[in-house]
Amino acid sequence: MSDTVLSIFVIEDEQGFVEAYTEIFKFAGFALTDWAFSGEEAIEKYRSRIKNPDLIIMDHRLPGMNGVETMRKILSMDPSAKILFISADEKARRLSLDNGAIDFILKPFSIEEFIRIVEKNTST
Repeated sequence: MSDTVLSIFVIEDEQGFVEAYTEIFKFAGFALTDWAFSGEEAIEKYRSRIKNPDLIIMDHRLPGMNGVETMRKILSMDPSAKILFISADEKARRLSLDNGAIDFILKPFSIEEFIRIVEKNTST
């Protein structure tokens, strides 16, 4: 991995996952640059960003607007956004990939798998 710290925006409604991601990111040298609890909050935060993140980690089951709907809106604002979908819902895999996600991880997952997939999808 390069010396550049990857900036990651997490869209996840479970605080426990955000805390786990934060610890994994510290270990792997990534930076959690922002976090949103819902799709609506994510869209507002993304719209007001000065610099877009290197990667967005998106959950499917969110309060209000689901992850796929949120992803579509973010991609309409920024077609170059890289969105890694993470969900416990296996049915969300095809739906997320068909709508623009660059990859999909099924919960639960190993830390090693998570780091490998993040690095694979952010390498230039």
